[in-house]
Amino acid sequence: MSECCMVFFPSGASDLDAAARSLLGYGLSITRRGDRLVVGRPGCPQFRIRLETGEAVRAEAAEIGAGTAHEDALRGCDARFEIGIDDLEAALDEINTLIEVQTALQDDSRGFLFLPWNGNLSEPSLE
Repeated sequence: MSECCMVFFPSGASDLDAAARSLLGYGLSITRRGDRLVVGRPGCPQFRIRLETGEAVRAEAAEIGAGTAHEDALRGCDARFEIGIDDLEAALDEINTLIEVQTALQDDSRGFLFLPWNGNLSEPSLE
C-alpha cells in the first residue's frame, strides 16, 4: 500500500526545479518523470515527489493546522510537496533516506512537514 507525507508552504516559495537542486545537495539521485521526481539512493527505498497547488491544498493545510501553534501559518499554505512512499515499513527501517528527502524539501520551501501515519507536524528550521 502506498503512503505519503507532505511539506506545506506558500505558492512561489519553491518548485520542482528548486526541490531537485536541494535534493541533489543531499547527494540523492533524481530522475524526472513528467511532473514528478523519483528520488533515492541505490539499494534504498525510492520516493516520488510531486508538487500540488491550489485551494484544495490550502483547505487541507488549514485542516491539519487547526488547533495547533502553526494554525495561522498553515492557513497561508496553498502548495505542498507530496512524498510518495511505496512501502512505509521499508522506508522507516531505512529511515535516513526518508529523513534526507523530507529535510531537503522542508529546507528548500521553508515549509511544514506533516506525517499522516502519526499526526506529527514539524515547523521549518529557523536556520
